[in-house]
Amino acid sequence: MEIESKLKMKAVLPGPEEPPERSGKISWSMRFLRLSLLFSVLMLLAGTVTVYLWLNALGVFNLDKSRISILENYSYRDNSIVYDSDQKKIGEFFDRYHVFVPFEELPDHFVRALTAIEDASFFDHHGIDYRAILRVIVSRLKSDSFNQGGSTITQQLVRNTILNNERSIERKIQEIAWALEVEHHLSKEKILELYVNIMFLGNGSYGVGAAAHRYFGKEMRDISAAESALIAGLFQSPSRYNPAKYPERAKKRQLMVIDAMRKHGTITDSESKTIAAQKLVYQPYKFLNTEKASWFVDHVADLMKKLKLTTPQLKKSTGLRIYTTLNSRLQSLAERSVGWYDKPLNELSKRTGKIKDPESGLLKNATVEASMLVTDPKNGDILAMVGGRNYRKSQFNRTTSALRSPGSAFKPVVYTEALFRGFKWSDMIYVSPINIENYRPKNQSDDYLTETTMMRAFYRSMNSPTIEIATKIGLPAIIDRAQKLGIKSPIKQEFGSALGSSDVTMLDLARLYGAYASQGMLTELSAITKITNADGDILWERSTVENRTQRVLNAQIAYLMTQGMRAVLTSGTAAKSSDLAVHAAGKTGTSNDSSDNWFCGYTSNLVSIVWVGTDEHAPIYANASGSSVALPIWDQFVRNSFTIRPPTQFERPDGITEATIHPRYGHRIDGGARMYFLESNQPIETSSALESIEQNSDRTYRNVFRH
Repeated sequence: MEIESKLKMKAVLPGPEEPPERSGKISWSMRFLRLSLLFSVLMLLAGTVTVYLWLNALGVFNLDKSRISILENYSYRDNSIVYDSDQKKIGEFFDRYHVFVPFEELPDHFVRALTAIEDASFFDHHGIDYRAILRVIVSRLKSDSFNQGGSTITQQLVRNTILNNERSIERKIQEIAWALEVEHHLSKEKILELYVNIMFLGNGSYGVGAAAHRYFGKEMRDISAAESALIAGLFQSPSRYNPAKYPERAKKRQLMVIDAMRKHGTITDSESKTIAAQKLVYQPYKFLNTEKASWFVDHVADLMKKLKLTTPQLKKSTGLRIYTTLNSRLQSLAERSVGWYDKPLNELSKRTGKIKDPESGLLKNATVEASMLVTDPKNGDILAMVGGRNYRKSQFNRTTSALRSPGSAFKPVVYTEALFRGFKWSDMIYVSPINIENYRPKNQSDDYLTETTMMRAFYRSMNSPTIEIATKIGLPAIIDRAQKLGIKSPIKQEFGSALGSSDVTMLDLARLYGAYASQGMLTELSAITKITNADGDILWERSTVENRTQRVLNAQIAYLMTQGMRAVLTSGTAAKSSDLAVHAAGKTGTSNDSSDNWFCGYTSNLVSIVWVGTDEHAPIYANASGSSVALPIWDQFVRNSFTIRPPTQFERPDGITEATIHPRYGHRIDGGARMYFLESNQPIETSSALESIEQNSDRTYRNVFRH
């Protein structure tokens, strides 16, 4: 019964629906939809492949990772700096003006200013700013032009080092890929350090350190928040916002930077107002090389070119540190000494020969110039160098490049050779007109037809006795002696050379007189002591003083010559400075027509050479001479140098004796002129029958060697 009921109920329940009968056909709408989907997939695939191939062609998927080393080991074109002997900066060489500033020395307010205006999310992103990129794409779609805006600091760094400034969508994609790669390899600090040191910031400056120097005359670490904001504003367009040319534009840009800092919350409203109100004081840029020891710095630059340097870093723009011999105190004194005589030199210019003005073609008076060179005779250091009266008017360095007639300043060579060959200061010479090789030298005074000692002929700078001595010695011996004593310029094979007719340089004369000051030791002159890189590693260093020094004259003959040149000061052509003979010696020199006028002097530790004349070799019609125009400058310098480099007495070597000698007739006499001799070659003891006559007619010798 129960089973039967269940069977009846099952029969009553409905069964599953029968599927509709298939017609075997697909509607057109379904077919179109399927085809559209298939086509879209194929197009997407083709587009993806195309983009991939395009990006691959651009190198996006195959970046040359080794190029990252350009940034990792970036070689800054840093300035080469020149230092004086106290390691104070006196000059710099550069192709691009650059002063490297490590990240650690960047003021915090500068970092905040720069990131606020250039890349606010710099410390948060991984190389690119997606929102900025989206803005660039939208801008590109709206305009036919491509705008490079939206670049992060990392992208800008890539553009200025690995890539270039080409404006295209392809280059932008490469820039993005490289930016991501750079961020993977370098720290944020390194990226920012590279960026701020590489970028051009106007006024010839590359990097923030150079900008701080050229706009504010400061080191980067010392600039204010207001100055930071101005420098940060230059990165966008250094030419447009250059404060040296457009101070109003620069100020507006600075205010934009300050406002950006306020908006991004790196400063408060109150701080922004305070910074904006700070006055910006610009320092006119002064090229250091034209401010301090200009001719010396130029000389160092010339030496750098001549040095046989093999290290790749030894070039102008690789951050060298060049240490020199210059004594800035003596340099300033030398410049003041030449400048002190400025007015007399201007008056002298009015009485010079006429020259043709290259611009107007008219005749005008030649300008009288002056130069001075100071060296250390013990080690050859060039301590001061004044190449002319005004560097801005003439950069020609008369101390190193001018070949001039030394006149009587060459005579010590002749008398040195004479003493070396057995002549004595007391030897008597009859002064008479002399004619040799169609040349008839004149004496400064009418001191003819009388006797004189060799000493008196020397300190009075007589010409005919000098020629007479030269003829006895012979020109070859004199020329050889000059070369041994440091004269490198060629000397003509003529007897006029004994009177200084062969042109020499001031360097030649500094070596010559330095040999006397150092008792016969000749040390090669030098201006550079060593060269290092920015890290202090020595790249070049001069040899020791022992290796640069040689004996060229025995100490006894050198001492005799020093005493002869002391007599030039006490009673000779430089008697105006007689009191300086206590510590100094020297010799005047004057060429024909007074176109060259010299005083070459020295103490125990300084050699100082002064020249006054005209570049055009024009005559000076004013009875000018070494004693009237060069000696005053030397005197001014030497007197004041004693406080900087106190001299000592000239050291008397063994084998020297002294005696009082009649200055004209050469015999021993009480109260005569003090002269010095080799112990092995002393004057005779006999007296002269002319002694009483001469004492009544000439008492000038009694002043000789009273100091």
